[in-house]
Amino acid sequence: MKNFQGYSTLFFFITILAIGFLSVDNYGTTNDEYTQRLSGFITLNYLGELFLPEITNKYTFDKNFPSFDNMPDQLRYYGGTILHTPLAFLEILFGIEDKKNIFLFKHYIYFTIYFLSLICFFDILKKRYKNWKYGILGVVLLFLSPRIFANSFYNNLDIPFMAFLLIATCFGLRFLNKPNKKYIFLFSLFSAISIDIRLIGILLPFFICTTFLINGFKKKNLKKTLLTLISVFLLTIFMIILFWPMLWENPIQNMIKVILNLANHPLNLNVFFLGKTISVTDVPWYYLFTWIFISTPILNISLFFFGILTFFTILFGINKRMKLKDLDINFIFLIFVPILIPITLGSTLYNGWRHVYFIYPYMVYFMVFFVFFIIEKIDLKKFRFIPQIVLIIGLLDVGFWMIKNHPHQYVFFNKLFRKNISKSFELDYIAASYKENLDYLVNFEKRDSYFIFNSSKTDIWYPLFSLKDSDRLKIIESKKEEAEYWITNYWFDDNIYDKNFFDKYEIVNEVLVDGNKINSLFKKKN
Repeated sequence: MKNFQGYSTLFFFITILAIGFLSVDNYGTTNDEYTQRLSGFITLNYLGELFLPEITNKYTFDKNFPSFDNMPDQLRYYGGTILHTPLAFLEILFGIEDKKNIFLFKHYIYFTIYFLSLICFFDILKKRYKNWKYGILGVVLLFLSPRIFANSFYNNLDIPFMAFLLIATCFGLRFLNKPNKKYIFLFSLFSAISIDIRLIGILLPFFICTTFLINGFKKKNLKKTLLTLISVFLLTIFMIILFWPMLWENPIQNMIKVILNLANHPLNLNVFFLGKTISVTDVPWYYLFTWIFISTPILNISLFFFGILTFFTILFGINKRMKLKDLDINFIFLIFVPILIPITLGSTLYNGWRHVYFIYPYMVYFMVFFVFFIIEKIDLKKFRFIPQIVLIIGLLDVGFWMIKNHPHQYVFFNKLFRKNISKSFELDYIAASYKENLDYLVNFEKRDSYFIFNSSKTDIWYPLFSLKDSDRLKIIESKKEEAEYWITNYWFDDNIYDKNFFDKYEIVNEVLVDGNKINSLFKKKN
């Protein structure tokens, strides 16, 4: 039985890794990627000039990076250095020059980090429910979440943060059970990495250490508990500073600047929400709740709702079929506190709920929590197969949708809302859809150059890195009157596509998802 379990688990994760690696090339470069690449090189250049100036000059003689002191605030105080500086170094080490290959290489790294976090998630669930099958179920529910799946390839902050936080959670739970030097170090290490990517990652060590302190009180072993917590605190602080060079010169003052920058993130941007265009500073309190509800599969959102309901019935003593554990309570906090913080502080919110994607694994945890409760704690007798069939049908439905609409899972909306969704919500706000039409342009419209007009508010310069340099340099962004081709992802596109338009232009290729246009390529008629 153990051999079957081991081989099945190994085959399962090899399959996931294979699916991911075979999918990487289908995703293009998106809006934020080039900016974070620049951030990595600025920091790498700073470190090189500090420690290895001669070697650094050898590699940067023809490049002009902003000095570390003149680094734009949105890069300097935004986090992610721990991820993008090593990637910049690897880019040089491997001699990757073509921009498409550079970002493709990064996409492999992002997915690999996500994949490793899935293994940790499996470990968390397996230990909690003492059954490897619930670990598999949780990973499947997470992996077959369309928006998370697509973002795992190109999202260079939100998904890596989610992944590292999940890895830190895994070692945090091991630390709670066995607070030895190994787990103190690993928990502190991955907590520090998470915090360096997104400051809100501090919530995890806070909740874990609070739990450890409470347990120490209960065991009347306060001195040892406090000494252990001091070790975790000092080690985590040390590694936060170590991995974030911006903090080196004045850690306290610069950390305050980070916090202030996040609390009052200056951004002149609008969002399209419930059919209205509103400023990011004026989004309603239910913005995140709405996005989570409409862009999560119905099966998942239903399981989560009943999982949370079951949790509270147990917490308040209404339901005595199952006992809660420390991680159940910690995960409740890790779901709702990050949502309540921006609502309470009035923080800037935009691009759906991607900034809180990191709460999703903990939501999946409570989906599995409910399934476990139904199957293991309620005597269903002959009807035990019903929840299993519901799970299989729901997962297959989402899986088939993901295959059918690959690689555009980033515009997934569940069945309750997907019809005419473009009239109410933003679709491709990250410019991921451009790759398909840019590929189509260079592959089927053979020319030495392409004069193209982009009518979307999206800057086409970023998705152009989805093309090889030789093809990218053929694309010349032009004014409407001078362009032969017209492209748009409809993001805040004010143009009217009526009969007058189609008298002048013909459709070359369109990207459709659930009947909604997410990208169109037109050609001027002769």
